[in-house]
Amino acid sequence: MKRLFSKKPKKSPKPSPRHISLGIPANTAAGPLGFRAELDIGPDDERSNRGSRIAFQDNDSEDEEIPTPEASISGVAVVGTDHRSDPTRENATDTGEGEGKLAEASKIPEREHKNTALRDATDVPKEAADGSSPLGSLKTVLRTIAAVHADHQETVAVGNRIENILSRILILEEHFYSRPDDVEEQRHRNKLIREFGRIEGELRSLSEKPEPEQLAKHAQYREEVYRLLEDLRETIFDYQMVQQKKIYDQRCELVKPADAAVLKDFPGAKAAEYRHSDRKGCLKGTRGAVLDEIELWARDFDKPPVYWLNGLAGTGKSTIAQTIAERIFADGQLGASFFCSRDFQDRSNLKFIFPTLAVQLARNYPGSRSTFVPLVQSDPEIAHESLYNQMDKLIDEEPASAILSVLGQFVSQIPKVKFFVTGRPEPRIREGFRLPLLAEATDVFILHNVQPSRVNNDIRLFFNQGFLELARRRQELDDWPTREQLDLLCERAAGLFVYAAATIKFIDRRNNDPKELDRLLWSPESSAREGKIKLKANATLDSLYMSILQEAFGDDDPEDDHRTRSVLGAVILAANPLSPSTIAILLGFGAKDVFFRLSSVHSLLILQEDADSPVRPFHKSFPDFIIDPARCINQRFCVSPPNHHPELLAGCLELMNRRLEKNMCDLPDGVANCEVDDLRERTERHIDPALQYACKSWHKHLVDGHTVRTPAIASALRRFLEKKFLFWLEVLSILGAAREAVDALDVAAKSLEPSPTLDLVDECFRFVMKFFEIISTSSPHIYHSALPLCPRESIVRGLYEPHARPLTRIAHGLQNSWESSIAAAGFPSQIETAVWSPCSRFIAISWGGWPTTIEILDGATLGRITTLDYPLDELRWTRQLAFSQNGRLLTWYGGYPKRLISWDFQTGGLVSAIALEQPEGYPSVTYSACGTMFAVLIRNDPTFTVSIYNVLVGTRIYSRSTEGRPLEEIWTRGECLRFATIDSGSITTWEVAFASPHVPTPVESLPIPSDFHPSGSFRFHPTSSRLAFGGSGSIAVWDVQDSKFLLESTDINYHAVVLMSFSSDGRFLACGMEDLGVDLWKESPTGYTLHRKLIPDTGVLNNVLVSPNGGSIVTLGGPVVQLWHTTDTITSLSDPSTLTFQREGNTFIIGFSPGEALAAVTRIEDETVVALDLKSGIARLTIDTGMKVYNMGVAGSSIVVVGEGKIVTWNLPAENRVLNPRANVNDSVLTTTFNHPPFFHSVSGLTTSVSPGLHHVAMVKWCSSSPSYLHLYDVPTGQCLASVETKSCTPPWFTLDGCEVWCTPLDGKADGWKIIEDSESDITKLEHLESSIHPSSGFHWQSSCGYKVTNDGWVLSPSGKRLLWLPPSWRPHRMWSGRFLALLDYALPEPVILELEE
Repeated sequence: MKRLFSKKPKKSPKPSPRHISLGIPANTAAGPLGFRAELDIGPDDERSNRGSRIAFQDNDSEDEEIPTPEASISGVAVVGTDHRSDPTRENATDTGEGEGKLAEASKIPEREHKNTALRDATDVPKEAADGSSPLGSLKTVLRTIAAVHADHQETVAVGNRIENILSRILILEEHFYSRPDDVEEQRHRNKLIREFGRIEGELRSLSEKPEPEQLAKHAQYREEVYRLLEDLRETIFDYQMVQQKKIYDQRCELVKPADAAVLKDFPGAKAAEYRHSDRKGCLKGTRGAVLDEIELWARDFDKPPVYWLNGLAGTGKSTIAQTIAERIFADGQLGASFFCSRDFQDRSNLKFIFPTLAVQLARNYPGSRSTFVPLVQSDPEIAHESLYNQMDKLIDEEPASAILSVLGQFVSQIPKVKFFVTGRPEPRIREGFRLPLLAEATDVFILHNVQPSRVNNDIRLFFNQGFLELARRRQELDDWPTREQLDLLCERAAGLFVYAAATIKFIDRRNNDPKELDRLLWSPESSAREGKIKLKANATLDSLYMSILQEAFGDDDPEDDHRTRSVLGAVILAANPLSPSTIAILLGFGAKDVFFRLSSVHSLLILQEDADSPVRPFHKSFPDFIIDPARCINQRFCVSPPNHHPELLAGCLELMNRRLEKNMCDLPDGVANCEVDDLRERTERHIDPALQYACKSWHKHLVDGHTVRTPAIASALRRFLEKKFLFWLEVLSILGAAREAVDALDVAAKSLEPSPTLDLVDECFRFVMKFFEIISTSSPHIYHSALPLCPRESIVRGLYEPHARPLTRIAHGLQNSWESSIAAAGFPSQIETAVWSPCSRFIAISWGGWPTTIEILDGATLGRITTLDYPLDELRWTRQLAFSQNGRLLTWYGGYPKRLISWDFQTGGLVSAIALEQPEGYPSVTYSACGTMFAVLIRNDPTFTVSIYNVLVGTRIYSRSTEGRPLEEIWTRGECLRFATIDSGSITTWEVAFASPHVPTPVESLPIPSDFHPSGSFRFHPTSSRLAFGGSGSIAVWDVQDSKFLLESTDINYHAVVLMSFSSDGRFLACGMEDLGVDLWKESPTGYTLHRKLIPDTGVLNNVLVSPNGGSIVTLGGPVVQLWHTTDTITSLSDPSTLTFQREGNTFIIGFSPGEALAAVTRIEDETVVALDLKSGIARLTIDTGMKVYNMGVAGSSIVVVGEGKIVTWNLPAENRVLNPRANVNDSVLTTTFNHPPFFHSVSGLTTSVSPGLHHVAMVKWCSSSPSYLHLYDVPTGQCLASVETKSCTPPWFTLDGCEVWCTPLDGKADGWKIIEDSESDITKLEHLESSIHPSSGFHWQSSCGYKVTNDGWVLSPSGKRLLWLPPSWRPHRMWSGRFLALLDYALPEPVILELEE
């Protein structure tokens, strides 16, 4: 496996530390993103304790929910390496001359090394004494002061600061043994030495005062010492920053152009580094104690490896994290950083984090780049893989999950690495840190519990600095503000830095009189403060926000307030940040007017000078305030979501109706979006941000049904769907936001009352769901595939058919109406099992058998989200899949030998793999409530075995075998496992604690009907105490608790019930029958009543699963999964009277005429054969053969049918005759009887084929227990011409010239014979062909013209152009004939015949 840090140092007696820190957003679902970082490092000594750090920092914003797994991350990630000891430089000279120089300069420094710009982070040589360097006397003074303050509890902060400064002085000291590089370097050094001298003098005078130990107890003395130490630290920091920027610039300059192009084009968040933001670090002199403590923790590897900075909103977590990142960079230890933000899509997507970090590492380090660039060139899609794969390939050999629950497992295994985490004390974050493995490895610092006096001092300093800066720029302010005013401001801030920052920003507003501070101070406070201590912070902010709004708009005409509220509402209510220019377009206002109104309150917003840059609230507390009428008591400024959402909705609809056009980005025909190299440039050129926002987010402003029923919006919505619907889908496809179409139409449908508009919305929803895969993949194929495949009677087809651009002609089989299922997804092989996530938003499926592939699907669309990774040879034969109750983990049970493999569901990271020693039998599985333990019950009559495993640790806790007949369900109650056994007349519930080795004990025993003897399936629903059971001709539901039937259907003629599934609340029960139908029952006050009947299109039913929330059902059939909604009305695929063939039956068979003008079609063992005119798609002749048909052929004007011991020939009518005449056996022109009719007494295993010229019939009678034979018959006489033994189990077929006949044995290798006719002896022979020979005209499932069908359903031309996308139910059985492709799966109501045209 390749790694960015691939070489080990030749000598590494003691590794130097690496510091890595992570952070969590306020509302993350499951914790921070962590990964394993094994960074190669160089030698160390007792004074070197430096490394690299990663930090994830909370941005105090409510993160928008991310559609892919259920968690998001918000923060800064910093990964680094010590440039002085990066051994990857050893081979970096091969990457280019420039890089070689940098690599050489970046090795472990030597005394004679002259490049001090690259040596600023090296340690002082061991032989150097303190007094021999320019800094020796300064160190002596610092140690003296540290000794004075060592014994005082009040001076811990001074000691911490001195310790941090001394560590940095050791780093700088070696500079004074080398000559400077240039004059500028000498100037910086001289400035540093002068400043050191000044500070040393002042510190020395303090240290030499009489009785310094007593002085140390006085606050004024300590403050003076601390001020000087802060000056010293800032001086060192400024110098380090200059040096590190030089190094950074040199590294960037030395990147080869080809490598730079790869790094530039690689997907990632381009502005996520700490330098690319308007964030600022802590003000000089503030938060010193917190920062020092974090730095001390980072250097001390005897302390826990994880540090959680826990703080409420507004307490300054972001600025602290920014400052830590800056200091790490100044120390030369910063390799990469990532600051997340919910305001920017790329910075709120988990999958962008590792690609972004990897790009930065590659840019900064030649050794990393030499690995990264070839990796990206060989695997360009790596950025789109699961986080598991990204970590594996981009960061390190060994993967680690990104969630807190998994971080705990790996943090102790990563040497010299630390994790710094910031986040609010939200429940899910707290739960993550309470996990046993993580709790013991974590230090917690609660920022809002810092001593109030310290925080108030920092806030006072912040105010002082801000007002001094104002006074310097405004000379008239001499003694302003007064001490009393400053005291009141500090009191109102109540420990919230956000209040202080907003106040300074407001006073500093352009053209604002600073003396308005008096009005701000004495304005009435919000009523929320009175009597509500917990809202004290809100109260102080409320008064500040109200004062700012009053000052900004107090003199405006009240009639103009609506425009002001509309502009503010667009900022507050937008789904993601909008620029002033976009707001102007959506609201129909002038751009200058919008910018002016926003500028008036710029102290509450992050507003750039550029009108095209997004504007967003300065702090999340402002949106909370302005939409709450109880807090924003002046209704002139209060933004009412029910009033302002419709404004934005109307603006979005108007913009889309006006601007959307067909093929706006001018894409070529037939391409997938990913195949358009300049798609991003085309998008930016033709789809501006306002239109992008309207297309992606209009439905997010449809907040209630009343909105869409207003005449203006209802009219705009209908016009949009009738005129712009497909153009809208185009834009969403190009933007990668097709999922928004599903959400938008679903919201619209739920908001509308029954009406023609609702019918149109439902039709559009059907279209999107049916063709979601096309829409997501290819914008042009909305017109090439989706629209041409749309049912004939569809409203969408009627509205948009003139826009269709088919590249393939459907000669026969286009559906008349929509399927009854909502969506379908196809896979290359049989689906083994599936499971819904507890939230009903995702479906995990396994398919393939050997090997098995596990994929995660979107529960609303069946769109693929991700594939879980594991060595394929160990994933085979799935028995069960199960989610933990919190949805964080997914566990697979199966394989030979048995295994339990668990993944972190949200990131794809592997959690554990446990080898099992389980008996054979059918398993039932469930998770403990805490999500760490997994129970397996194996039923193997007359006993069953219960085993419990810890999936986080990967160990077995408990296993016990017991006699009895358990029901299939096992479940969790509290921290106990429960299961039920069934005996004569009762059901007994048993319980055992997950963490206990005790014997299961009975909990209760409840009666069941005395005559209950289930002969079919039965299902127990423990939550509602329902027992459903079904057999041949019956189905029943028994209320175990109340001892009564809720459903008895013995009077209904059912086939055997083979599958059953309850919703989690027991309200719905789905029953799958042998006849392939699914009955959905719904509970009512009188019991269960039939709600609807489902007819899957797959022709086979392997499983049926009701979603936990009862809203959806999935059915599994072969390689296809179908989605249904429980609330839909019953719909049918087509009117049965219009179908040529019945839906029930076997696979279609088809025979093409040699010229491909005609095709004969029937189902195996059906009695009706239809001859189709392929030009018109209409039947030329329908024949009632009077016998079961096994095959047929058509050529010229004749059709030959092979049936029950006979070969019958009919003549086809002339083309000018009436279409679709009917014929029967009396109209045949020739009937021939086979001379070996015994074959037909049992048709099991009998397969036949007719040669293209209608001369021969090939027949195979396959039997598993005896040899099978291929027989060749003469059509005119029925005589058997030749017989050979074969191992084939599939139908035989002829080559196009009729000279060869082929079969496919069980081993999958084609077996062929050449037909040799001796005219002199009148003997026909079958000469076996060598295994290396292939059919002369190719296989019948392969196109002889070079067309192909891919596993994901794309029909490709010989040149590789995408011609058509096939729906999943069309894919399983197909046959080629020249340019024609026949789709023959028995689930289809009609065979589908396509004529392919380039």
